[in-house]
Amino acid sequence: MEIKTLTDTLFADDSLEGVSRATGASTGDVLNVLAAALPALLNGANTQATQASTQNSFANALQTHAKDDTSNLLGFLSNANIKDGNAILSHLLGANQETTTNQIAQQTGVSKKNTNLILAAIAPLLLSLLGKSLQGNNSSNNSNSSNAFTTAAATALMSSLLGGNNASGLTSILSSLLGAKPAQQAKPQQSSGINPLNLLSGLLNVNPNRSVPTDEEENK
Repeated sequence: MEIKTLTDTLFADDSLEGVSRATGASTGDVLNVLAAALPALLNGANTQATQASTQNSFANALQTHAKDDTSNLLGFLSNANIKDGNAILSHLLGANQETTTNQIAQQTGVSKKNTNLILAAIAPLLLSLLGKSLQGNNSSNNSNSSNAFTTAAATALMSSLLGGNNASGLTSILSSLLGAKPAQQAKPQQSSGINPLNLLSGLLNVNPNRSVPTDEEENK
């Protein structure tokens, strides 16, 4: 799976609008949060795929979400299963979930509440895309469908997605997105809050003097 295939879907206009409708956040806020969070989410998926204690459950989750009907992104995300998304986040981000969410909120200027909602709304789509990629690889190889969602296949998928040209391509893609779209609807101070060069590692540049806005402040 090419990283651009993944990001083209996650950051499609219908995806941003769908998450916006599900959460009440602006599409600009959705874009900024997703761009800041994607490296951490992918790193989390890679950890799930490679650790012996989580490999089987991760492969099973990909198999389950591969069945999701995502043909209508706007409809799928407008009715996002937030409860399922929160459960997915708890696995992908683990013990770092609260810290990661706080960092993203500080970096983007989006409230912690909306940051949580945005991530929960997009998480099922992320797993669905990964699962469908495994399913597609299996079909192209004319293999038995039961072999598509093995732990080895899931590990290979994440290794391919985060390695080689895909690794360098992710930073380039997110840099381009952040340069092209945030100014459309995001708050003015947000457009310069994200440093694309730090996205790939998942290490966020947080200004310790910048507080996370409250929900009341964000809605003004």
